[in-house]
Amino acid sequence: MRAKDVKSENVQFSVIDLGRMPYGEALQRQELAHAEVLENPSSQIIFCVEHESVLTLGKNSDSANLLFPRDFYTRQGVELFDTERGGQVTAHMPGQLVVYPIINMAELKLSIRDYVNVLEESVIQTLAKYGINAHRDAEHPGVWIGHEKICALGVRIKSRVSMHGLALNVANDLALFGKIIPCGIKFRGVTSMERQLRQKPDMAVIRNQLTQEIISRLSGAVATAVQ
Repeated sequence: MRAKDVKSENVQFSVIDLGRMPYGEALQRQELAHAEVLENPSSQIIFCVEHESVLTLGKNSDSANLLFPRDFYTRQGVELFDTERGGQVTAHMPGQLVVYPIINMAELKLSIRDYVNVLEESVIQTLAKYGINAHRDAEHPGVWIGHEKICALGVRIKSRVSMHGLALNVANDLALFGKIIPCGIKFRGVTSMERQLRQKPDMAVIRNQLTQEIISRLSGAVATAVQ
């Protein structure tokens, strides 16, 4: 685990790279961090992690979006977790960059819509550095390239502090997505940076670029609010 503190616009962010970690363990880290940020509003924590193969289901998920019985996935070494985030089912696996900002929304004076915009725009601008033209979709949260999703979003705000976050497909095997209906959206696909670039990008560089984009936009929101 590697951590660094970043101060921007008088807001202190702790960026913590958890490396590769099972989903359940990372969820426990989020819950502990949530309590810490709730107690200390000036503390903002951003976790970065790659998960072992897992399917996570949002609190209102439709089980029909699992194309096979649950034991089919577990026999293949894929864990399943029912979570309290928004959204439907999605997949995580090594090579995918997952970012969990544990952010005090009241301290940063953010609405939920503003926060989702920050995450989406941060991903869009990170991808633009690689010549990848990505966009939002008016009906479906996340970041898209045409009709293929490259980044999924699913957040939960509890006591005005955020949990969960985003999952950017960097250089992950996309096969598991073919065994579910990703995010409950039929007739659309998924893609990755590796597929778009036709080469494997550097995860450490992307991790740094994306967290810097998020911090810059969160800090900008604070600066705008206090003017």
